[in-house]
Amino acid sequence: MTIQATRTLILLAGLAWLVIGSGGAMEAIRGGEGMELPFAVFSIALLVAAVASVGVAVQATSDGSSRPRLRIGGLAVCGLGCLACVVAWALPLWMGLLGLGFLILAIASSPPRRRAVALLAIGQLGAIAVLAAGMAAEIGRANEYGDYPAADGLALVFLAAVTLVGLYQLSQGSRSTN
Repeated sequence: MTIQATRTLILLAGLAWLVIGSGGAMEAIRGGEGMELPFAVFSIALLVAAVASVGVAVQATSDGSSRPRLRIGGLAVCGLGCLACVVAWALPLWMGLLGLGFLILAIASSPPRRRAVALLAIGQLGAIAVLAAGMAAEIGRANEYGDYPAADGLALVFLAAVTLVGLYQLSQGSRSTN
């Protein structure tokens, strides 16, 4: 993949995560009253963000990893995470799979890229912790399903912010090494 294609993929992923994060911010502010971001838009943005982020991680870890089998395993788990994004409302499911996949990729990647790929994992896995803490603290009002949309929104904001930092670091790495 060319440098320009990698940067385009990073930009696409970043924009999609911004859509998700801004929707999450509105959900956190309003506590789930009124659908701030239509679910179809959220679902499409999530699928684009996940696939593009995994594509960036594929490129970032393709520089001669010393652990190729571990990398393949991480990519397989990331693929399952992308597939799980079809069930966009199941936040812990796709966050957990993507987070685990990115964590495996971070372990398998070369030291210059390891921190940036680890940030992708931290974004996903940390968002699960934020979600659990928000649900336990009963942030906002519960909806008809017993969920707390404000907690979901905070988790999405955390996820988008940390992922954007990781993508930025990967974009800087592609500039300096290529």
